[in-house]
Amino acid sequence: MLRFLLLALIIYLAYRVISALVFSAPPKREHDQVKGKARNRPLDLSNMDVEDAKFREIKENTKDSQ
Repeated sequence: MLRFLLLALIIYLAYRVISALVFSAPPKREHDQVKGKARNRPLDLSNMDVEDAKFREIKENTKDSQ
């Protein structure tokens, strides 16, 4: 009889642990807030600050491509 009660207790505890892990809601993070000022200044990209990139063609070596 003692073995039966011990086995029933183990099964009940296992059920409670598994149900708590599977059916629990994710933790709420309502109180997480970012305080203070941003350390980086925002970028000011006016038309005068933007330049076109300069590209040049790269000649492929025919010996390497074989």
